[in-house]
Amino acid sequence: MRTALAGVVLFCTSALVHAQPAKDPDPRYGITARPQLHAQNTPKNVLRTALDRIDAGDYSYFIAQVLDPKFTDQMVTDRATGFEAATERELTQLRDFQRANPTKVAPEDRLPLDPKEFRATVEAKARLLGFKQLTKDIEGKLKEDPQALKDMRKLLRDGMFAEADGTASVSHADVKGRSLYFKKIGERWFIENRQAEEPKKEP
Repeated sequence: MRTALAGVVLFCTSALVHAQPAKDPDPRYGITARPQLHAQNTPKNVLRTALDRIDAGDYSYFIAQVLDPKFTDQMVTDRATGFEAATERELTQLRDFQRANPTKVAPEDRLPLDPKEFRATVEAKARLLGFKQLTKDIEGKLKEDPQALKDMRKLLRDGMFAEADGTASVSHADVKGRSLYFKKIGERWFIENRQAEEPKKEP
């Protein structure tokens, strides 16, 4: 009887574990992914999500959670370097003020005194500023080139999707030179920043 009861309990526990919803991906640049709301489970759905977020003016989500993370991170790094010097000066002044006025700032809210921790704080803020600059840059480019969005909508509506080995593409006979490419990371698809197929590696 005990063995049978234990088996029932184990089965129920296992069922509960499997029934739990998948954990949302970690936030990127302060932007939380919502794959249940903004689907990325297929190349076509991630393209639909991209257009939906752009049409809504939510460029931050598009860049942080829909574009290829490797591309986004590299573009943020390139821009963050331009903010580091000013950010370090700003945070150094703030840290000095906090040290001179310890009663005005709670200990948990103070900037770190350890050089490595302080440097990490500077870099983190510079990267957030770099992300904001990247968002402005991409928004500006898309607004300057409305044909790009028209082509994306045509690809979504009538494009030919091809998928293989965690990569995918979509093309359309009437959209010259603007095929889109996708890559799968984990359970989500992302849009890559390239206009041509990558050469196949030699076996």
